[in-house]
Amino acid sequence: MAEKDNDTGKRNSSSEKTERKSPPSPTRKALFFKNLFYLSLLGLVGIGLLALVSFDPQDLSDVDGYVEDSSAVIPGGPNLANLLENAARNKNGVRLTEEQINNYIRRTLKFEQGGWFESFVTARGVWVRLQENIVEVIIEREVWGKRHTISMLLEPEQTAQEDGGINTTVSRGKGKWGRAKVLNGFMLLTNSSFASLRGAYAAETQQIWDMFRGRFQIKVSDGVLELSPPEELSLKPKA
Repeated sequence: MAEKDNDTGKRNSSSEKTERKSPPSPTRKALFFKNLFYLSLLGLVGIGLLALVSFDPQDLSDVDGYVEDSSAVIPGGPNLANLLENAARNKNGVRLTEEQINNYIRRTLKFEQGGWFESFVTARGVWVRLQENIVEVIIEREVWGKRHTISMLLEPEQTAQEDGGINTTVSRGKGKWGRAKVLNGFMLLTNSSFASLRGAYAAETQQIWDMFRGRFQIKVSDGVLELSPPEELSLKPKA
């Protein structure tokens, strides 16, 4: 009898072993959301690191016209809006230096921090750095007593058209948080600040685009921006 019981126990134990099943493999939907979660987490970590890097601000001492206190009184200077308007109307070239542009911004821009961040963020200034084929627009703030800079890199490109016109594009998909360069995806997070800045200088920006439509050419070099009427053979043809 005992032997039968033992046999029965062995059969029950064997049956239990065969009934154990492995958990089902994750579905494609589950894998998708799992990977999305990890990518989102990685993105947040990346944004956090770049936010910290932005507190390693750019050295702006090389920018002509830069001052630590942008609210300090500045002597009068040329009205760039009028210069652009006269150049467009008379088909004359105009040459703007980095210092002229930054002094004009200091005289005309009321740069203040508002909203939720007003209590711990102080607006310090907006600056333009001119380099070979690049216009860098820099926003400088102070956050909890520490300097903080973000910037957008504008890269104009012009090509000659078969009908004699000029096609002008301005790439603005790159920028800097602090000293670190970032690409378009991260620039979208700070785009509202630069959009507000473009709105403040909508008249000047529109005037420049009207000049482009009038076949003016742009040349950006170290510390200088030049807009000149079209000259044949000076532009590469459109590919």
